[in-house]
Amino acid sequence: MSADTRAGLTSPDKLLWPEAGITKADLWDYYLSIADRLLRAVADRPLTLKRHPNGIARPGFFQKHLGDDAPDDLGRFETWTPSSDRTVDYLVARSERELKWAAQMAVVELHAWLSRTDRPDRPDTLLFDLDPSSDDQSVAQAAGWVRDVLDELGLESRVKSSGKRGMHVVVRIERRYESGGVRGLALAIARCIADRHPDDLTVEMRKADRHGRLLIDWSRHGAAQHTVATWSPRATPQASVSVPLTWDEVEAGFDPSTVTIRTASDRPDPWAEPARAQRIEPARAQLEDWGYDVVDRSPRARTTR
Repeated sequence: MSADTRAGLTSPDKLLWPEAGITKADLWDYYLSIADRLLRAVADRPLTLKRHPNGIARPGFFQKHLGDDAPDDLGRFETWTPSSDRTVDYLVARSERELKWAAQMAVVELHAWLSRTDRPDRPDTLLFDLDPSSDDQSVAQAAGWVRDVLDELGLESRVKSSGKRGMHVVVRIERRYESGGVRGLALAIARCIADRHPDDLTVEMRKADRHGRLLIDWSRHGAAQHTVATWSPRATPQASVSVPLTWDEVEAGFDPSTVTIRTASDRPDPWAEPARAQRIEPARAQLEDWGYDVVDRSPRARTTR
């Protein structure tokens, strides 16, 4: 991409991923090359930004509040958030303008809400974040176990890489359910899966309580909680990217390090067609038949197992 197409970008040669030799200009070019897919993935979703102004080899920070220093023409969503206990002005990426600004500010990761700005208390996604405790745990196997239970519950699922070691299994749901109820359903499903594989899986959020098991993180559905966006880069040495996968790729042993800023835009998009929004009442009834209570879970609730 020529310098003429990078108007507004300063310090284009600054290394953001030094081991991979990837610069700020490369991040700008990636955001524009993937803009259609990325903007569709984060459409009308408040974003939390992970910034590394001095590159990922040095400490970065998460930014929620844009503040008065950000340009007035950026998409924004202002809301009070319980986690911050204040009103926060989030970025909402509606066009290439926001992606260019993100590149200029060295935003190397975009983390999106599971709900949208018009109904922020109604998630449209049921998400299970599979977080391994060690490299020898099979995330692909765990994803298959999650899919099996979701199939039994009548819920169609998709899968994406986290861009690191984990995977996200996601279910598109109708935007009629409050976040506490969706969170409670996610916990009940996660408990059911973990109970089938107690030596391998857990729902415990505290690392000290996992005892080496892979975590099924069910907790991301509360107000202002977020997960890394599909097609977002990650602050890994190789500049890997969180991408949608096919189940065949998962079963074949997908390696997240093979998809980077340099290669992600060349991949086919298995999520090009939007997923069908689903009702959760049949799944809830089936879980209760199996003996799993589905109760409202506030974002601050803690579970033990």
